[in-house]
Amino acid sequence: MPQQLFQTLAQAVSTTEGKALYLLALLCLTMALDFLLGSLAAWRDPSVKFTSGRGIDGILRKLASILVLTLCIPVSALIPQGAGTFALIVLYLGYLVMELASVIENLERLGAPVSGLQKFIENISEIGTHDDESRRSGRR
Repeated sequence: MPQQLFQTLAQAVSTTEGKALYLLALLCLTMALDFLLGSLAAWRDPSVKFTSGRGIDGILRKLASILVLTLCIPVSALIPQGAGTFALIVLYLGYLVMELASVIENLERLGAPVSGLQKFIENISEIGTHDDESRRSGRR
């Protein structure tokens, strides 16, 4: 059974388009986890006024983000030579890192030990920052 699962996942990401869709699915799952953990952390914190209106706003923001990220798929097809799919993957990876940082923040608010995860996210963020600085200065 586990071997079949990994074979199915490997097949799903065997193409560039498959990787983009896989990242979008991971992003949706991470957004749902972030919303649940954020709601739980707010519910447990007596200094936070936990209201259904704020929860609905959070759900609507997540749904709007998913809609916009999904609408980027047909737009990416307009960009020639596979660059659109690559841009889509970069967009999804960036968004995924931001969502993971929010999940870690919510876990920390719930009292979970997250120092290792925080360091991981910081390292990923630094890699992107160093790459941007290298491109601006002309170094590779």
